[in-house]
Amino acid sequence: MKNKNEEGNGESLESIFVGQSDMARLMRERDWASTPLGPPQQWPHALKVALRLLLTSRFEMWLGWGPEIHFFYNDAYRPTLGIKHPRSLGMPTRELWPEIWDDIKGRIESVYERGEATWDRALLLVLHRSGFPEETYHTFSYSPLLGDTGRVEGLFCAVSEETDRVISERRLGTLRDLASGLAAADTRATVVQAACEALGRARLDMPFSLLYLMDETGVARRACAAGIGEDHPLAVATLHPGDGHRWDTQRARSSGEPFVVPLDGVADLPTGGWDKPPRHAYVVPIVGSRSDAPIGLLVAALNPYRAVTEDLLAFVSLVAGQVGASLVNASLLEQHLAERDRLRALFDEAPSFFAVLAGPEHRFELANNSYRQLVGGRDVEGRTVREALPEVVGQGFIDLLDRVYHSGEPYVGRGVEVKLVPAAGGAAETRYVDFVYQPLRDGRHKITGIFVEGYDVTDKIEAEQSLRLLNAHLEQRIENRTRDLAQALDRLQEESRQRESVEEALRHAQKMEAVGQLTGGIAHDFNNMLQGITGSLELIRLKLRAGKVQDADQFVERAMGSAQRAAGMTHRLLAFSRRQPLDPKPVNVNELVAQTEVLVRRTVGEGVRVSVVTDPALWTTLCDPSQLESAILNLAINARDAMPNGGTLVIETSNKQLDAAYARHNDVQPGDYVCVSVSDTGAGMPPDVLAKAFDPFFTTKPIGQGTGLGLSMIYGFVKQSSGHVRLYSEPGVGTSAKLYLPRHRGDAAAPEPLQEVGGEHPATRGEVVLVAEDDEVVRSLVVDVLQGLGCHVLEVGDGAEALKVLESTRRIDLLVTDVGLPSMNGRQVYDAAAVRRPALKVLFMTGYAENAAFTNGVLEEGMELITKPFALEQLSSRVTDMLGG
Repeated sequence: MKNKNEEGNGESLESIFVGQSDMARLMRERDWASTPLGPPQQWPHALKVALRLLLTSRFEMWLGWGPEIHFFYNDAYRPTLGIKHPRSLGMPTRELWPEIWDDIKGRIESVYERGEATWDRALLLVLHRSGFPEETYHTFSYSPLLGDTGRVEGLFCAVSEETDRVISERRLGTLRDLASGLAAADTRATVVQAACEALGRARLDMPFSLLYLMDETGVARRACAAGIGEDHPLAVATLHPGDGHRWDTQRARSSGEPFVVPLDGVADLPTGGWDKPPRHAYVVPIVGSRSDAPIGLLVAALNPYRAVTEDLLAFVSLVAGQVGASLVNASLLEQHLAERDRLRALFDEAPSFFAVLAGPEHRFELANNSYRQLVGGRDVEGRTVREALPEVVGQGFIDLLDRVYHSGEPYVGRGVEVKLVPAAGGAAETRYVDFVYQPLRDGRHKITGIFVEGYDVTDKIEAEQSLRLLNAHLEQRIENRTRDLAQALDRLQEESRQRESVEEALRHAQKMEAVGQLTGGIAHDFNNMLQGITGSLELIRLKLRAGKVQDADQFVERAMGSAQRAAGMTHRLLAFSRRQPLDPKPVNVNELVAQTEVLVRRTVGEGVRVSVVTDPALWTTLCDPSQLESAILNLAINARDAMPNGGTLVIETSNKQLDAAYARHNDVQPGDYVCVSVSDTGAGMPPDVLAKAFDPFFTTKPIGQGTGLGLSMIYGFVKQSSGHVRLYSEPGVGTSAKLYLPRHRGDAAAPEPLQEVGGEHPATRGEVVLVAEDDEVVRSLVVDVLQGLGCHVLEVGDGAEALKVLESTRRIDLLVTDVGLPSMNGRQVYDAAAVRRPALKVLFMTGYAENAAFTNGVLEEGMELITKPFALEQLSSRVTDMLGG
């Protein structure tokens, strides 16, 4: 029995609806005779030809025929229809797509009435294909189909849906915009401002946003309202735990997990970039690095024309993660800057003059008030000695500074004459100064500058000169006037009064000299307290670099204790430093790469083939996962831009070992690393471009298409994670970026052993070290370092206690002692102990200059000397060497 469609001229349906595709089969089974189109055998030849082309193509296509534009489509087009398939086959286009008819009607009329083709790129069309209005983007062309009469009787459409690409690029743009703003923010206020501005520009994905900052009690206060008025009922200024508000702070605080909130029944909701209000909001706790308790909340209204999917929620979580990391870093930076300013104020108020000179040109980095008063109130900071004080060039001081800088030997001057020109000009004035030029060294013991300290002793010197002059002429005057006893007696009495006056001045000058000597003694205690501060800050920096923020409090307390003790002393200097941590966590990089792969594929587009190769035995690493994901995406975007005509992008993970030889030449620690490689077959970079690739703001892209911050931010993230990054590139071949992140062993929350301070030379034999130091903070720092090296440490607070331990039968492999101990100094303790322990090694610590620590300036065999303040790495290395490690 014939199919009704086969009635007529006998032409088979298989020759009209060609192929074995699902749509060809569906068209053959359709009863076309019951439709306005009639049996297929009677259709125009032009329509049959167009259908054959449609059904044999794998590209998304549809065609419309007749005045009603009856709808035909192939298998590739079916996903665009969603739930409208299969009833959509043969339907008039206006009935099939009523929701977008106003958008496409004019284009269809252009084809039917004027025979003109149309073309649109990534046109926004809100389709009702999934049970709700959905934001979609399509690139398509309408072309006229001529019937057998030679007139336009239909249209042909080749289409490519680009919804995923457009939305992915838009969200990546938001993340880049946010990262760019946060990179310049260095306080919590500027972080909030940058975040609010970026959120306000993301009006399609997040029609409105609210940022709350939370205190220790869980009370959240609004810091930002983007796209919504501050007087709106949803934008409450303060949220209290358990107050029943939609943004449930108690739930966020207790679980730490984000959650979706329906917005049904809320009036006057802002619509952002759309014509209808959002239906849901996503509440994401913002977690800091120092505890699991949230430090804030991000409330983001969700796009009303997209389904609530994992991709959308993950995007909002990435935004919250970037804001949270920046808030933590800004808080730490503000604390460090406040401490720095306090220390600088103490430095400025010291009665002796101080200055710090940097580099071989002797450029002033710091100068306190006493130094500025000495040189007539001139502003010297930022200028070299030659520029700031030209009158001293020919007086020998430049030569002295050069000698100290190049030899490393300090210089002590007493009563040295210097001629200084007042700031207002005029004749040079003669001053006399006692001073010290002390070389400054970095962690590698390289001289980087000179520390200048001293006193203006002009009054003392002039009094001594007056007294010497008076004594030289006194006897002669007495002899010449003995002939007139009365007159001589009167004059002698007068001269006696003069002598008493001069002697009083001398006594005053000697008293000032005694004060100077007392200051020298106090300087020893000052250096002890300075060591406590700088050592604690250095350990804080190392803990932060390793992500052990929970260990930092004890060292902050120690540093603050030393600073508070020093506040009552007017004869001291303090050193300062700062460090910005990340938010490191144990990361399975394979899982992170797998989660990022979908976003990478959408970002690079169909023209780039993406290959992911992972090592199944990959180690775990410790890093900030959001920063690593951002780094991979940045590298993928760079690779895409380098392959405008398509190519291959390979993301690969592997385990790598960097040996000592490689590490010495590449500023990295040897050891095990997790390697993430992103390679492309793009244009590559010439050597001059490759050399500047990590420079901030360097870009080869046209203006407006790149900030030049991507690679420099990746470089900073990897370096702060104690890792290493390399770029390999060859023009015409491609580029490969390799990120090396340290292997992580164990729980990130567990404190790591202290030997990180001297990690290259750890002790392993359990040597016994006796530490004798009267300053408790310095002693605790030294003990921490030695215990971190694996040593068994005994500690005492004065020389007598140290000698008792040394006279016992206990094993002592090394004595680490301060020179200036109470009851017995460090040298006396060692000399007494050497009678019983002739092979005992000793490391002396002193707050005085090295050449003043011992009267003969010579260290015997088995002795070492380290001058306070010293770097803990220097102490670690010195102890390791002395123990034979």
